[in-house]
Amino acid sequence: MLEKAIEQVLLRASIPTLQAQAEALEKTNKAVAIRRIATGAAIALVAIGIGLGIKFALDRNPNLAGREPPIQAQATPDPASQPSAPTPRPPDITVARSDPPPSPPDIITTNFTKFANRQVELLGRNWTVSVGHHFDNEADTSWNQAWCYTLTKVNGVEVKVELADRKSPNAKPVAPTANLATMQHAGLDINDALALASRCPWSDKEFSVADLQIPASAKGPMPTPPVPQPSLPSPPPPQSQQEFIVADDFDIPGGDYRVEKEVSLELCTSLCRTDAQCRAYTYNKTARWCFLKDRLGEAQRFVGAFSGLKKTAPTAGNFNAQWR
Repeated sequence: MLEKAIEQVLLRASIPTLQAQAEALEKTNKAVAIRRIATGAAIALVAIGIGLGIKFALDRNPNLAGREPPIQAQATPDPASQPSAPTPRPPDITVARSDPPPSPPDIITTNFTKFANRQVELLGRNWTVSVGHHFDNEADTSWNQAWCYTLTKVNGVEVKVELADRKSPNAKPVAPTANLATMQHAGLDINDALALASRCPWSDKEFSVADLQIPASAKGPMPTPPVPQPSLPSPPPPQSQQEFIVADDFDIPGGDYRVEKEVSLELCTSLCRTDAQCRAYTYNKTARWCFLKDRLGEAQRFVGAFSGLKKTAPTAGNFNAQWR
């Protein structure tokens, strides 16, 4: 009896534990069932998606359906009993030949000038003597006209002095081609211009001073020729020239500050006498040009020039001795 009583007590005591275990087992079974249901639903959704994708693909391209035709039983012929089929000949392929690109047109430069330069020492200065040779086009072997010139600066201003000109390759240079006023403004006389013209760098030949052709229209006194030449008669000095030391066929180079053209000797003398800046003058009897001078260079003999020096000039005595 005691054992049964003890067993009953133990059973009663284990009832709550068993109930808890039963509840836990029930919850586990429910969770497993829910998981299985969710997995099945996911698989169903995937299957539905795959089916819809296949359907959409078939709707867009019906040719995908029935891509494999049904297999029909066919009799295989004996290769030995059948004539051999001719080998198909590839179609003729015509290759289009492209024409060569057109050659560029010949470009010929026309109406152009070639220049040559030379450095020349004269009067203690360095002169750049330049020659221009004009060609009709670049295919020409010879030029058709050429000219020579030099550039110098006077009081900061560039002065161009034309030295010589040639009309053809067979022609000798005509020099000088600048007028007397331009030459004297650059500090040159005709002899200096001829010396520079003889150094022009022509492309075909060189010319000496004796080869140069002096134009008849050249202004200024001409160089003394090697043989005596009759000089133009000197007009009698006017009364006003008593204030001057005068000399015929003499030039006073340099110092020109004023040039008067187409005037008489009397007017030239009067202009110098009434101008306090004027110390001397040179008159060109051929061109009738008057050059008033405020400084004096060394007197030089030139045929066709008439010069006067004020007696009040500091070097008047020296010039008087030179001219006599």
